[in-house]
Amino acid sequence: MILTEGPVPLYHQILEILRERIDSGVYARGGQLPTDDALVREFGVARQTVRAAVQRLVAEGLVERFRGRGTFIGNGAAKINWTIGSLDDLIGTSFADEYRIVSARFERARRHPRSAGLYGLAPSGRLFVVHAVRSSDKGPYAYSEIHFPADIGRKLPRRRFTERPLILLVEEYCGLRAHEARQIATACAADGEAARRLDVRPGTPLLVLERTYFTRTGQPIEAVRICYPPDRFQHVVSFWRRQNTPYVASHPVMQRIPS
Repeated sequence: MILTEGPVPLYHQILEILRERIDSGVYARGGQLPTDDALVREFGVARQTVRAAVQRLVAEGLVERFRGRGTFIGNGAAKINWTIGSLDDLIGTSFADEYRIVSARFERARRHPRSAGLYGLAPSGRLFVVHAVRSSDKGPYAYSEIHFPADIGRKLPRRRFTERPLILLVEEYCGLRAHEARQIATACAADGEAARRLDVRPGTPLLVLERTYFTRTGQPIEAVRICYPPDRFQHVVSFWRRQNTPYVASHPVMQRIPS
């Protein structure tokens, strides 16, 4: 199967092909979707491009992924959720559904003290800040503010922002590979900007995920703050028990929230 380079991202071309095969019965309901490896070979693209297309099918309820078993055609019931089992899955979900860049510009670090501290910037320093909105057929469901150090921001190609997850552009154009991601879930009341982008009333409760990507050496390379209306988004995290690992009793470590 030959895909075309152009304004339509490769992952979206694959998505349309897979969706048409499901709708036409080429892939039967309840049957198994070809593996990621098989789709990579068929379409001649990177694994992450295939993952982005399949994750969109998951978000639409057309397929379901099961660890160790594969991906199966579902009953088509619409849902918006992410099932995340690895950093690759996390990156894939960051490109699911319509992804629209609202703005991309350099801003003073003093406007974003948390990210300035993360990157070790003085208040007079600069960050490269990207604002984006993700939507499904139910409307906008995620408003993202993504912060990069200025030296990374200068190397990122604006023309490719809607083609691939931004963290993969950091890898490709800056030579910095994400090895670890840390995520904190909180909540907030929608301010004016978030309310406008998500089409909700100011003050509406929002789920907030704050995610930071690090290299193997611990260098932070991307900081993301994503706001979700809870009635449009469901965050699903799956956990698996390690095989053949002896059980050792331990006490949970609780993190105190500063008052």
